[in-house]
Amino acid sequence: MAFFKREPDESAADASPRTYVAAGSRIEGSISGETEVVVDGSLDGCVRLEGRFVVGSRGRIEGEVTARSVQVSGHVHGKVRAAEKIEVAHSGSIAGDLTAPLISIAEGGVCNGRIEMTGALAIGSPSASLPEG
Repeated sequence: MAFFKREPDESAADASPRTYVAAGSRIEGSISGETEVVVDGSLDGCVRLEGRFVVGSRGRIEGEVTARSVQVSGHVHGKVRAAEKIEVAHSGSIAGDLTAPLISIAEGGVCNGRIEMTGALAIGSPSASLPEG
């Protein structure tokens, strides 16, 4: 079973790399960086990324999340902030406040917390800066 897995660059040379935390893995501590991170295991700690953060359907996060964009198909217990958008899938749940310019919660998705939409991104504009944590 892999703990961390670096996804190979399958497209253009300028595509950003990804880090994958496999189901059955458990991390206690924080994750930070510029890349995309996908978690299907458990994380007990904070996340601060310049890139995208994905909580897979088997992912469980206990801690605050701050990233450029956040996609939740699993479960998050803590505040979630994004510079661009937060997406909660039909299988996703968040117990905590959400803050982003764009927030979508699919039918069946759960959010137990306050939702704050912090303005709007103009189409074609550069990404907004990460919110202060």
